[in-house]
Amino acid sequence: MQNIDSNSLHHSEQQRISEVLALYGFTSDWKGERGKGGMNNSTYMLHVDGASYVLRQYETHNDPMKIAFEHEVLEALQRSNFKLDTPSPVRRLSGEGGTFLAVKDTLTGHTKIATLFHYREGVNPIWHTPDQLIGLGKAAGALSSVMATLDIPLEPVYPPYYRIQEAYPLCSPERLLQLCAAPPEQLSGCANELKQLRDALPVLFEALRGMEHLPHQLVHGDVNASNVLADQQGEICTILDFEFTTWDLRVMELAVPMSDLLTMDKSEDWMWQAQEGLISGFREQVSLEPDELLAIPRLILLRSLDVVMHFISRMFEGTDEPEVAVQQIVKLKQRIDWMRLNEERLREVLVY
Repeated sequence: MQNIDSNSLHHSEQQRISEVLALYGFTSDWKGERGKGGMNNSTYMLHVDGASYVLRQYETHNDPMKIAFEHEVLEALQRSNFKLDTPSPVRRLSGEGGTFLAVKDTLTGHTKIATLFHYREGVNPIWHTPDQLIGLGKAAGALSSVMATLDIPLEPVYPPYYRIQEAYPLCSPERLLQLCAAPPEQLSGCANELKQLRDALPVLFEALRGMEHLPHQLVHGDVNASNVLADQQGEICTILDFEFTTWDLRVMELAVPMSDLLTMDKSEDWMWQAQEGLISGFREQVSLEPDELLAIPRLILLRSLDVVMHFISRMFEGTDEPEVAVQQIVKLKQRIDWMRLNEERLREVLVY
């Protein structure tokens, strides 16, 4: 089996793709191109035997238990009554018919986990008008409703967002506060922000107490424009990237996209309209309890804090350059400042 018209790919990539396809049982010639990928994986668009596929190579999540859980959730969604598309892993014809495999990167010598998905049509939406966020809210709410019904036999690997002290051994809350007190050279680009966060972060960590009493279920945990696809009419048709799915607070499915809206390059009026649309779309599908609504402002900041600790950890691992963490630290400071000024109005919108 050989590739056709894949000149943009390195020879080592071509070899690896051919190896993976052979292990999935494909023997025909193929053609492909490198996809956009993400922070945690590399992707390739492949065409073989008249069908299209996405090959994902996990760059930082090489724990088979994490990927097995993700794929169990995806297969359960395929069997459910969920109206939108989701990634569908291809089963291997050889071996035990699993949905992922380990391959060796000939350049680095490292073993990576790879998996093949059926291709889904669509494009990542661009938010031109705030009304578009109603559709995102509806999609997140519809997903939440179905995820609440899934019975997954495996235990989730990731802890809930609010148990953040367990999630990042390389950047524990204590370590983060030390960085705030004495910003290292790597984070000099946000040294002022870190020093200002020194007093705000203990309050946020303390505010997470008692979250375990709120309603829990399976949660995607990262529904945003980069993880959904829209059709030619601009309607959301697919939800992607379930690799961080875990048992968590039901209301995180709304708090995460609300948090992501706060640092968009839009006017305040646009942002408020978008938030209202997102909330109303979600609540058409999910009936939230008063205590869940009260928790949302804290959970919006928790989302941003989680991203900061994630990318500081990746900086320490050498996976990402410090600039990525610097950007997220600045965003966290911006969100905390915004919340100080706007929490009361936000609570009014949530209760309305």
